Amino acid sequence: MFQILTKMAARFSPHQRKIISNTGWLLISRVLRTVVNLFITALIARYLQPDGYGQLQYALAFCSFFLPLSTAQMGDVVTRDLVKNPEDQSRILGTAFTVQLFGGMIAAISAIAMSLLIAPTNSLMHLLVAIISLKFIFISGQPIENWFDSKVDSKFKVFAGNIAFAIITAIEFSLVLNQAPLYTFAITVSLESLIYGLGLFFFYSWNHQNPLQWRTDFSRIRYLLIESMPLCFSTVSLVLYKNLDRVMLANLVDNQSVGIYSSAATLAESLCFLPTILCVSLYPTIIRAKHLEASVYNEKLQKIYDLVALTAYLLILGLAPIAGFVITLIYGQAYQAAIPIFSLYIWSSLFSFLGIVQSRWIVAEGLQKFNFYSRVTGLALNLALNLVLIPRYQAVGATIATIISYAIANYVFFLFIPRTRDNAHLMTKALFLPFRLPQFLKSFSA
Repeated sequence: MFQILTKMAARFSPHQRKIISNTGWLLISRVLRTVVNLFITALIARYLQPDGYGQLQYALAFCSFFLPLSTAQMGDVVTRDLVKNPEDQSRILGTAFTVQLFGGMIAAISAIAMSLLIAPTNSLMHLLVAIISLKFIFISGQPIENWFDSKVDSKFKVFAGNIAFAIITAIEFSLVLNQAPLYTFAITVSLESLIYGLGLFFFYSWNHQNPLQWRTDFSRIRYLLIESMPLCFSTVSLVLYKNLDRVMLANLVDNQSVGIYSSAATLAESLCFLPTILCVSLYPTIIRAKHLEASVYNEKLQKIYDLVALTAYLLILGLAPIAGFVITLIYGQAYQAAIPIFSLYIWSSLFSFLGIVQSRWIVAEGLQKFNFYSRVTGLALNLALNLVLIPRYQAVGATIATIISYAIANYVFFLFIPRTRDNAHLMTKALFLPFRLPQFLKSFSA
């Protein structure tokens, strides 16, 4: 067996082995974290019950609306610049850190102010939002994460993430055992971001890098903001229509419906780490392949699209039939109403997985504005569908609206844009992967 594995490894180039190793670190970490997170989330959901869990999820969804102000979405631009100009990293990282730190402050203040404005008598809502919004400031160390991504070396950010996750998991477990109040679970959200950020700085220094050498180039701030602005607007619309359903459920139905819906949606969305890991490891390869012949470039992209589509189909076929068992096992009898929601929601993974890959391609091509237009289209459609479907079908209606808007925003929209149509055709082929499975397997064995 060892000889077979050695021969297989020898077939890959050093760069391919580095990608495989990098993906392996991310995959092992995220699989372990997903399993443990499902366990602790189940404990919290069971303890808080649908109403309390719904209040927490509503506060998280509300705060997420202000995430784009923190400029966290500029990460792909920073990674791209670090790959192209590694010798200029002190200026790139220093400027990105400054922008993100001040952006985080603006996001936190805006979230708190808006919660006071729209719900002046809801003191619990104010407290939850104030606590959770602190994480916008604590994620300002993200440029270090982008630096590790540009090196295709994720093990250190995995270490930092796992340390933070382990500490927070232990704290949350203790909170459940000691029947802690609701607001303490909001504290763990921001605390995890703080610990992770400190871990990134530690491992960055461990790699003989000095953050004190970073320099803020104020002329570059304008460049960063302009380059990331389309992604920022795209993220606004993406965040809105990923969380609009929870906010609308809370206002059109009740917090219990938010808790039921969130339990199913969170479980389905937790699986998005799979295409994200592939994209993090393969993004530098996509950038480099862009300079090759168009046929080679498209062939590499097609393999990535096919791979994430296959992953989505396997998850759908594996989980949808046993949704009742999965929901009852994880969340308990109080969440029985989430069973049909999860059975439907898991289908959205097909379009969200493809969308994750496509968003990286759009950045590599410098076509960020089309991402924004597609998200706005998806948001408008999601809002309209939610207004029609939620009053009639409640959480199930919100799920149907999500699937349709994901399909439009991540796929259908790009079929009508000349500059993205060829890439959308690659996605079409990926959607029909079950009919092309022999060809797909042959391409990977070649």
